[in-house]
Amino acid sequence: MKSPSHDVLIIGGGVIGLSLAWELAQRGTSVALIERGEFGREASWAGAGMIPPGPAESHWARATPLEQMAGLSGQLHAEWSERLLLETGIDNEFRRCGSIRLAETPADLDLVESQIDRWRELGVECRELDSQELADLEPVLAPNAGSRGAFFVRGETQIRNPRHVQALVAACGQAGVDLLSGMAVRELQVRDDRLVAAITDGGPLEAGQFCLSAGCWTAQLAAQIGLDLPVKPIRGQIVLLRGPKVLFRCNIYVGLRYLAPRKDGRLLVGSTLEDVGFEKRNTPGATAELLDFATALAPALAALPVETCWSGLRPGTADGKPYLGRAPKLENAWVATGHYRAGLQLSPATAVVMRSLILGEVPPIDVRSLGVERLGATP
Repeated sequence: MKSPSHDVLIIGGGVIGLSLAWELAQRGTSVALIERGEFGREASWAGAGMIPPGPAESHWARATPLEQMAGLSGQLHAEWSERLLLETGIDNEFRRCGSIRLAETPADLDLVESQIDRWRELGVECRELDSQELADLEPVLAPNAGSRGAFFVRGETQIRNPRHVQALVAACGQAGVDLLSGMAVRELQVRDDRLVAAITDGGPLEAGQFCLSAGCWTAQLAAQIGLDLPVKPIRGQIVLLRGPKVLFRCNIYVGLRYLAPRKDGRLLVGSTLEDVGFEKRNTPGATAELLDFATALAPALAALPVETCWSGLRPGTADGKPYLGRAPKLENAWVATGHYRAGLQLSPATAVVMRSLILGEVPPIDVRSLGVERLGATP
């Protein structure tokens, strides 16, 4: 029997697949990464790049695996950004910006206080702001912004998604990853208890191990290996405004919507949550709603021009948690998908954990509770 052409074949070239490919390649693993379109151009490109804080390792004992993933990713994002800049020359504009969480309705306040209380339990620095402190920190906000409460979260950071995935593509290429874009997987071939090949437009690709990380398209691939994986697309629309530099300092949230400022003055206004299938497009109604949200929060934004709008399809799961682990009944197939709104945030930790599992090492976080066995996901 001939040896497979690669140690690991990763199917899906978003930020999860790219991060895992880079992590594996740096361990001397022969990796191929296949993407049906362009690398990183789906949900990974469309997000706002906000990275909420997670607990330091000293608080992991009381944290859930997902919270531990956030903590590890928070540490790794800073390290990865430096390494990617050094190795590729691409600056993903990682910066420590902090965030402000505003409550304008009783429902907002319940949501914010629940998150703030939990962060404080995990040692994340948060503090309540009075109206003057809020105005001093973000003077562009309307005087009544956060009428029911405002909190500052120091540990939040951000990066620019497109630049980050561009840096990962370059780093993967330099590390020897076989990058195969514009190539769709038509069939997954299983023999006995092993996945042996991915049949593509360009022919079969064989590997010792496989990982499915195709975002909201992973369910279609998983079905071919007998795995009923409940991952579905949830559309998010974003509006980009062009403003002066240093208009805002922090990421600003009201409920599930936000303003995410870039250091060049651009401002992302997002986002919607729409269960509309694989329909990736912008709608006039959603654009108007996002602009109304932004101008109510900061009336001065009404004077800023809209530079562009876009949408993306997030991979949603029933419980909002990703699927990480081995595909049942197959020795050499793995799944890393379903990160929903946290794909960019959790991508470094996902890469480290999945690299450990694929190479037979003990991962730094026990993610068995995030396996595909939950929720009746196995046939």
